Amino acid sequence: MKSESHPQPLLQTLPELTAPPAWRRLAFVSDLHLGPEAPVTTAGFLRWLRGEALAADALFILGDLFEAWVGDDLLDAAPPDAHHQVCAALAAYAASGHAVRVMHGNRDFLLQQGFARRCGAPLLPDPCVLVLAGQRILLTHGDALCISDAPYLQWRALCRSADWQARFLAQPLQARIEQAATMRAQSRAAQSRMDTWSDADPAEAARWLQAANSTWMIHGHTHRPREHWDHGQLRQVLSDWDLDAPAGGAAHRAQALWLHAGGTTLAAERRPAA
Repeated sequence: MKSESHPQPLLQTLPELTAPPAWRRLAFVSDLHLGPEAPVTTAGFLRWLRGEALAADALFILGDLFEAWVGDDLLDAAPPDAHHQVCAALAAYAASGHAVRVMHGNRDFLLQQGFARRCGAPLLPDPCVLVLAGQRILLTHGDALCISDAPYLQWRALCRSADWQARFLAQPLQARIEQAATMRAQSRAAQSRMDTWSDADPAEAARWLQAANSTWMIHGHTHRPREHWDHGQLRQVLSDWDLDAPAGGAAHRAQALWLHAGGTTLAAERRPAA
């Protein structure tokens, strides 16, 4: 049975980020799911950050940078692991003069200001509007657009509440790690049934665009990269990254969306990142 759709409330005025004039090349990625569980993908992202990503004036990570994030105190844990490597690489990237902005995803919604300070990567509100070259581009992770998945939206509202997060973060680090592993296993089981994996709702996306006074949206989450055109509105869905999947398979991919600003014009292109 199909779940009942529940449109999500939006703020009266969406937060806006106006791009500085120096931002002429912007790279967008999402759903990298980095961590010890994905060593090949993590290594690929670190290579990309030291290589092609250096051509970007600003890097936007629209959610699920990590497979899981159980609290910023993870960075104080020993021994260091893939989380520490990624954060150190982002800090070096930002220190070299490249702007980095990170949005929460459904896997790493517990990223907080400790992470942002360590990485030189301010957190973006979800959703928000990027003003670039005269365009208003609506940015979101994308999970709140999946309005047919009522159970997930109920869980999302719960885990984003201050009370739930305070209770979760009050637990010992190891207990949180174990709980996150259980939740990841449940999520992977749901994603393996692609016919039941909810997609972004086009009408809901159109409603968000109207509320944002925008005709252009960029989001991730669904792992279904493509361009959706509808009545003059463009919705670009970012690719997930999974270099740990068998080479040659449909799941084996890593891709970035690039925006090139020239005066009052914008050009978009997708590029393989690894």
